[in-house]
Amino acid sequence: MKLVFDVGGTAVKYGVSDEEGNFSFTDSVPTPKTDVKEFLKVTGDIFEKAVREYALDGLAFSFPGEVHSREGVIKGISAVEYLHHIPLKTILEERFGGLPVTMANDANCAAMGERWKGVAKEYQNVVFVICGTGIGGAVIERGMLDKGVTMNRGEFGNFPMGGFQDGALLSWSDYTLEKQAQKYNMKKQPKEAPVDGIRLELLSRKGDRLAEELMEEFYYWMAVGCITLEFAFDPELIALGGGISSNPGIIDRIRKKVVSLLDGQRQGYLMPRITACANGSRANLYGALYYHLYGETIELNGITEQNHCGLMLRKVIAH
Repeated sequence: MKLVFDVGGTAVKYGVSDEEGNFSFTDSVPTPKTDVKEFLKVTGDIFEKAVREYALDGLAFSFPGEVHSREGVIKGISAVEYLHHIPLKTILEERFGGLPVTMANDANCAAMGERWKGVAKEYQNVVFVICGTGIGGAVIERGMLDKGVTMNRGEFGNFPMGGFQDGALLSWSDYTLEKQAQKYNMKKQPKEAPVDGIRLELLSRKGDRLAEELMEEFYYWMAVGCITLEFAFDPELIALGGGISSNPGIIDRIRKKVVSLLDGQRQGYLMPRITACANGSRANLYGALYYHLYGETIELNGITEQNHCGLMLRKVIAH
């Protein structure tokens, strides 16, 4: 049995699973905010409870950021900065009694989870857009999970969008549902209890003018991003994951915004096929487990390994 963690900027989800992806012991805790010591305390407590009930033989982690799986290091770009630039894999293995530990990028885990047990099972060319506090992503081409030369392929949240503001270059990640909720909380007068992305969308449907404006901005940039990805990758499918994947109304509005932007335009001949990821918050757990089970046979680490690992990925996923 494997203990699987999905570490996000807000919460750490976890569960124990067999090799078929049958999970039990699932729950979540707030992501530790201070340092590695607190992180090890929180995950260690979960481990101690799990190991009393299950015969664990390994741990799998999904992490945000530039995750170098083989080195066992996160080299930046995540909401959990205290995990950056340390020998994280070694530290975790020492904490968990020498059991083997694997770690992979969260968006790549979402892609692997959906390719294994979700919306992308029948497709060879899929682009994933994972919407959380920021935007993550992953690309499967010809059945291969291609992470790029620097492990940054699929970091769509860095797409420049909206120009400069106060000297900073805005990006797609500046327009996520959670970021729009943060803008609402800053602008709303008189000040009220803070809202999250779910509440913001609900307020927009109830006629709150500021919420409507912020949601319209969200839909616009989501549509622009999807159109950009369509021309960049020409995929069979663009799969939207993260919190928005459980809200059919939001997915439908994104589709409609894409259609309205392309209607009558010369780019309109290539219409993105957009769908929601099927596994919701569990996709990262599935993907982290999948990576743990098949390891380097599905990890692309630079262009020199692309052909070999791509063939292996196709064989493994077919299984």
